[in-house]
Amino acid sequence: MIRQMYRLIKRQPFLCRMVPPAAVFCFLAWCAVSVRADFSWDDADPEVLNQAWRLARGQSIYRGIEAPPYTFAAYTPVYYALAALAMKFSGLSFIPARLISLSAALSIGWALVILSRRWKNNAAGGIWTAFFLFLVPAFLYNMTRSNVQMAAVAFSLWSLVFFLGARRSETVILSALLAVLAFYTKQTQIALPLAMIVYLALRNRRWLLPYTATLAVAGAVPFFWLQQVTGGNFFLNTVRLANLSYHPWQIPLIFMHHAGPVSIFIFLALMLSAKKFRHNAWGPLDCYLISVFAVTGFSLGRIGAHGQYVLELVVVTLVYLLWADVLPAVKERPVLVSIQVLLLFLYAPFFVFIEEGLWDMRANKAAHKVYRILATRPGPILSQQGSFPLFSRGEIFIQLFHFTALSRAGLWDQNRLAREIEHRSFAFVITEFSIDQPDLPENARERFTPEMIEALRKNYRHMQAIDPYYLYVPRAP
Repeated sequence: MIRQMYRLIKRQPFLCRMVPPAAVFCFLAWCAVSVRADFSWDDADPEVLNQAWRLARGQSIYRGIEAPPYTFAAYTPVYYALAALAMKFSGLSFIPARLISLSAALSIGWALVILSRRWKNNAAGGIWTAFFLFLVPAFLYNMTRSNVQMAAVAFSLWSLVFFLGARRSETVILSALLAVLAFYTKQTQIALPLAMIVYLALRNRRWLLPYTATLAVAGAVPFFWLQQVTGGNFFLNTVRLANLSYHPWQIPLIFMHHAGPVSIFIFLALMLSAKKFRHNAWGPLDCYLISVFAVTGFSLGRIGAHGQYVLELVVVTLVYLLWADVLPAVKERPVLVSIQVLLLFLYAPFFVFIEEGLWDMRANKAAHKVYRILATRPGPILSQQGSFPLFSRGEIFIQLFHFTALSRAGLWDQNRLAREIEHRSFAFVITEFSIDQPDLPENARERFTPEMIEALRKNYRHMQAIDPYYLYVPRAP
């Protein structure tokens, strides 16, 4: 394998030869910047970890939101269960959940090696493509998060690996079961089964019925069981409450920001696939590429959309180019591939050290000081950053991002929280903006309603600013 990799590198343009060392450097630098046991600057991560911690302590995660804590499980249960199982041994920590995501990322790399051996009779192409993935910011960012996306994509990719196998049992049973497992890791992980159903319906109808039957049975049984044991709250949490606001006009900007760094490869893969459709030579990978492109584009209209929404598209694009013999030999397209690699060489370090890194390092440094202050007095905490209440009080009182959106949608009565603020029930309020400034930033408006801000101004006073956080305590009676 090492000899094959060496021969491959010698045949590649100079920039492509530098992909493996550049990927290792960016990966290690990103881990140094982002990985902490008791803190994550991304407020979605502590919300996920909070639910896993509840599960680890034997508490329910799919529940109503009529009483505090005002939290709910926005995703299907597989990732929560894996993280909860790990924390049974480690205690409350981000590390087990991050390791699950990292293991999923490595399994994606291994799947690329398996596919390369199947298509090219050697592993070198898959290894190079895996290194390239580790340079893509959307992949780099999600592989150390305590969030569901990397695991969901890994299950989908392994479902594809078995679907493309020669044995019927792998395609119609094992592949379908892994697709269901991906769905029960993240409920929007539907691009692969949709694509495979279309492919089987048009190309191999003998296998369509057993494949769809496996999907239906394996998907329905846990759904009805979860509905039963949660009193109907499983559907409430994962569908109704997780249905965020939708703004289609943001799709192009979000796509260019997060998928733009690999836009050349995405365009190239789509053009190759379009050519196959024109010549009626398309296969399951063509269906998957088109399906995931459509699902990704639609999902980017959701409020809060970011890098995790384009992760599957990035992975499938590279799988497609590996299959189409574009990567890593760069046959007939060395200039395009070299430009794409150069773009990532420029952007990946910028992402690690500037775009995300500067904020991460500031937040990590501030977190230690904030935790020391929070230890000085007891009581619940209202925090824009969920790590603070989770690791200082053992639980998040409210998921601000979700609940202000739910309040606007009429699915939750914000007066419950407003009364808590007016009664000065919180020992601390922590924000990433000054509540006294007249024009609030967008991330503040997504998490705090005008009524909440007004109540905070009347009942809480500024205590201290620890960049990038503002700490407030109750006003004297």
